[in-house]
Amino acid sequence: MTSAAADNHAINRSKSLAEIERITHELQAKDANVVRLLLERAQAHANLGDESQARDDISRAAALVKEPAYGSAESVAAVERALKEITISKGTGVTKVLVTSSDKDIVQMVSQYSTQKNVERTTVVDAVRVLEARIGQKRHSLETEDILELLSAFHLLCEHGDGEVAEEIGSCVRAALSGTAEEKPAEQMLVRFAMAVAAAWEAHHSDGGFKQLACCHGAGMYAGAAYALSKAKTDDTKVQQCLVQAFAFYISQIWMVGSLPAAEFKQVGQGLLRLLTANKPVFLHAFAMASTGAKKGAVSPLERLLNLLGEESGERHPLALLIVSQLVSAAKDPQNSSEFSDYNQTASARGTQTPPAIAALRTSATRILDTLVQSTLQAERTCGLLSLASLFEAGVGADLAGDLWKKSGWIEDLWDQGEFDKQTTQLALLKLADSSSSDVKLGAAMKEFGNGLVQELARKASSKQQADRDLADAAAIVLAKWSGAPAPAPTPAATATAQQQMPSKIEEIGDQASKDMGPMQLADIHMRRITECASKSPTDVAAASSMEKAVEALGYLCLKPAMKEHVAHNSSLLRSLFAFAQKSSLPSLKFSTIMLVRNLTNYRPVLTEEQKRMQQLQKLSTRAQSKSATKEDGSVRTVGDDMKDIEKDEEDALDSNQAVSERAELICKAGCVPVLVSAVQPKLRPSDSTKDAVAEVMVSLATTQTLRGLIVQQGGVRALLSIVTEDAPKAKSTHKDDQRLAPAYRQQRDKNIAFGLAKLAISVAPHLAFPDPREIVRLLLPLLSEESEPQSMLMKFECLLALTNLASSEPGSAHDVRGYMAIDLQGMSMIEMIMLSDHPLVRRAATELVCNLVYDQRVFERYAKSADKGVPEEDTPADVIPSGIVEIDDDDDDEAAASEGSDAYRSQRLHLLVALADVDDPPTRSAASGALAILTNDV
Repeated sequence: MTSAAADNHAINRSKSLAEIERITHELQAKDANVVRLLLERAQAHANLGDESQARDDISRAAALVKEPAYGSAESVAAVERALKEITISKGTGVTKVLVTSSDKDIVQMVSQYSTQKNVERTTVVDAVRVLEARIGQKRHSLETEDILELLSAFHLLCEHGDGEVAEEIGSCVRAALSGTAEEKPAEQMLVRFAMAVAAAWEAHHSDGGFKQLACCHGAGMYAGAAYALSKAKTDDTKVQQCLVQAFAFYISQIWMVGSLPAAEFKQVGQGLLRLLTANKPVFLHAFAMASTGAKKGAVSPLERLLNLLGEESGERHPLALLIVSQLVSAAKDPQNSSEFSDYNQTASARGTQTPPAIAALRTSATRILDTLVQSTLQAERTCGLLSLASLFEAGVGADLAGDLWKKSGWIEDLWDQGEFDKQTTQLALLKLADSSSSDVKLGAAMKEFGNGLVQELARKASSKQQADRDLADAAAIVLAKWSGAPAPAPTPAATATAQQQMPSKIEEIGDQASKDMGPMQLADIHMRRITECASKSPTDVAAASSMEKAVEALGYLCLKPAMKEHVAHNSSLLRSLFAFAQKSSLPSLKFSTIMLVRNLTNYRPVLTEEQKRMQQLQKLSTRAQSKSATKEDGSVRTVGDDMKDIEKDEEDALDSNQAVSERAELICKAGCVPVLVSAVQPKLRPSDSTKDAVAEVMVSLATTQTLRGLIVQQGGVRALLSIVTEDAPKAKSTHKDDQRLAPAYRQQRDKNIAFGLAKLAISVAPHLAFPDPREIVRLLLPLLSEESEPQSMLMKFECLLALTNLASSEPGSAHDVRGYMAIDLQGMSMIEMIMLSDHPLVRRAATELVCNLVYDQRVFERYAKSADKGVPEEDTPADVIPSGIVEIDDDDDDEAAASEGSDAYRSQRLHLLVALADVDDPPTRSAASGALAILTNDV
């Protein structure tokens, strides 16, 4: 190489390096065109002779174009050109083409690689990715022979242990099968595909390594083939048999092998859900038959699923939980049991027959779980207990395993054995007690036999061993939840035994009572745990998790009025808790904190007059019966019975509106509002349950007038508006059907939000609290038509007060919403109807609102139009003017009313105002007179 050539080579190398550095920097930008930049950098690496880096960039680009965000037609074409045109410089001018662009050539290359291995692996991977990108763009569709050839190559590579290339081929074939499912499925191709799969697995029935790789990299492909078969609209018997066999193969082979630790579980589980959605009757029958017909000693599909639920931790547990919940939900629908031989359509429709699908799953689950729980091996017993607990967490515990509680002595044996279990197993038992406490019957039964052991474990809170303290925390949570569970009704035999064992001395009674930890002791345990965790960093995951459990338990204890007072007056505890929860990024901790606040500030439900009378009669009846000399069981009324009556009266006083309002002030001063605001930040993606709870708590807090300014100041309005649902009426709606006011709320959350905003709008200046008052008006107006709740009258009254405040801005200003409220949203009709209400306060509030609205020109014209109809002219002779009452004809027929956007009032509106100006209520008279003064002002 000459000196000049060497200099040119150095210059070109320097330029290429600078280009690589520039592109790498640009790739870090958020809005970068990643595919284009990767291909440019690949060419720069190729210019330097760096073949591996060039291939790596092209491979990354080829992988990206398979994703919807990057897979435009231009990007796919650019990758194809790069694979054909980019050359690798060898310093002597020798070049090498990476890949050709023919589909047939790619398939032949893959086949040749799987048999002879005389093609470079990286070249095959790049080529298959390009082929998949083309299929994804729907610009290519593979022929039947090509798909079958790729399937054969996939199985050969799994046999040879080449998982990297097998994964790319499996993904490519899955894309090809998805294309057939979207259009008219090629039934015969799919039948041949299924037969080829069955033949390959039969040939490798004893090859565990082959099955592992095939499940790991081909689960999506196998599920895609079965899904495409399920979409085939044909009565061909062969196709239907093939469909059943494909589902059975996936459940009995792919699911079983693919759920082993060595395989990729996510793809296998997602395929299972996909098939369940595709054809529920066929899937449920295949799953149930594989679970009930498993050979002795073999693991069934349902047992594998329950074992996954019994894992203490891991990424597989959430997906397994989703699968079992969807499985049970589908099995409970009688229509999905049509494939079972004992299915009776008439009986299922009448509800006289349990759906065979759920019955089969329940029988298998009961047998499997009973075997695990009763096992003498601690690992199996722990797995069974955790699996049961997970079922109850998913809400399907009673559906699948409720029969276990009906077995004679099963619960008693469960807790008797629990005394001798290891700590990990005891922790699993407590988790089961915790999750099953939500079921009233099962929770009460667990409490009856397990209270002694749980009380004993709860006393280990002061232990120096961390394992003992973990047990104590879990036990205290269970006791807290059990504290609100109803006690089981004693049987006659149990009553007789209790009377025989009744202590003869008062001291013995005290000794027995001291054995059980009371609610106050449990609360102190959880409060100490909260204080300990609050001293740590909010980013400490272990501290946040521990605090979450303590807060959840404390929330259950705070269902009792005395406990509410105890916690609400502990300001240091609440400040520490709220400060920690606000900064924590754990959504479950925020939710537990919100539920604690909800229990502390929840007002008694508003009752109708009829409900109040029934409650009073029930209370009088109960008191009359309790004052009799003896009770029904023959026992003599004791001082303890009188004490219970006194405690009940005290609890009623602690749950009065005044007491709740005082607790709300204490809690807000401790800093609960910032926690509520932080819990619904969009970046945290709050759940619907969290949003519903925040809306409910805000209503309770805003009920106390002194707190409304603080709520607005700390972002309460912004938080409420951020959780409004899509169904709520919105001021900036672009839908034609949404221009009129919705007659009612579709979501309870929106109603709570509107009620809370109404309370805030009463006491706070609108221009300070609401950046867009039109949006608030749009949310509030449906409250005026609310009739579904006992407190609907209160809602109307406070909504009217809020709207009056919103309509008090300077006429013509940016915050003036009078015309928008009354005319654009047609709120005037509702308001005038409410002016006829029998409730004096509601009638007064509506009249005051009208007094504010008539300042608007359009509202003024609404009253003035035809107001002088029937009134004689000034120069009319006296003898022509009729005496007495004059009937005014109403010529406002329906068409005229609809065309002019009004109802059938017109001049009668003035009559109504005149009538209200003469009522007994002075404020109503003043408001009506003020409206008349404005209307009669000659301006």
